[in-house]
Amino acid sequence: MASKGLIVKDLSFKISLIIVSVDRSQELQECVASIEKAHEYFKDVTIELLVVIQKSGQLKSIQARYPGIIKIYYIGSMGLSVARNFAIEKSTGDYLVFLDDDAMVKEDFLEILSNSILEASAVAFCGKIIDPVTKVPFSELFYENDKKSLSWKDFKYFMGSAHVLKKSIIDVMGGFDEQFGAGSKYPAAEESDMFFKLKRRGEEVVYLPELVFYHPVNDETSDIKRFNYAYAVGAMLTKQIFLDRKHVFFYLQTIAEILIKSFIRALQVIFFLKTIEVKNTRFRYKSVLTGTIKGISDWIKNNSSKNAR
Repeated sequence: MASKGLIVKDLSFKISLIIVSVDRSQELQECVASIEKAHEYFKDVTIELLVVIQKSGQLKSIQARYPGIIKIYYIGSMGLSVARNFAIEKSTGDYLVFLDDDAMVKEDFLEILSNSILEASAVAFCGKIIDPVTKVPFSELFYENDKKSLSWKDFKYFMGSAHVLKKSIIDVMGGFDEQFGAGSKYPAAEESDMFFKLKRRGEEVVYLPELVFYHPVNDETSDIKRFNYAYAVGAMLTKQIFLDRKHVFFYLQTIAEILIKSFIRALQVIFFLKTIEVKNTRFRYKSVLTGTIKGISDWIKNNSSKNAR
């Protein structure tokens, strides 16, 4: 289909889309189908799709309209960052798109991304995440409809299933920290750790509201899921303090804001449950509080005497 946006002049670059999957055959198939649909919509750019399976026998097959663009790998080691780093090594693209296996992309995704790569000097991009059914944004941040270069405080825009990195910058600064991400010691926050690695180098990261990723938005979240996420975030922010003394006040302030907000909200749950019950079913404030504290404590205990990566 012809481009409806800017006239693309030079698409000499290649885009690699990377999906890591564990036990989600149906969702993975839907993700692949959305990429193929985006490729049909905009064929001017060369793409490849790398699927890394982390559980033997999990995948029966992938129905592909374009089998020539798909590469499937099975690896025995677990961990999202481990699998993403494996795929980075195997990729041949100039820009790498990282997707969760239960995510999808909008039909015009490749066109928007290609035009943005030509327009911007950035080495990293992130897009808007919305629910595929309700079209509700994944967080309040994604109500933002203006393109912008992200500052340090905007790290929450840079989410796991909605970011793009230039391959050459990864080659220089290294891939994801394998201590972070689903299946690792700290089971989240690998993307935020990458964001701060980019910012320390002075690289530009751009938020593109028209670059749409679809991901289910759950109204309810379990205590353990929120604890694990907060645990990873607490450890990740503490890691940055040891790495980046120049911005230590920012990291301390961010940690303080998380702890104070979750503490106040947890008290509200105890004394005024009805006024905050709906939000608490999703955000689980007590779990955020205890998880963050545990993450800070564990990182200090395990890494304060080591050289953080």
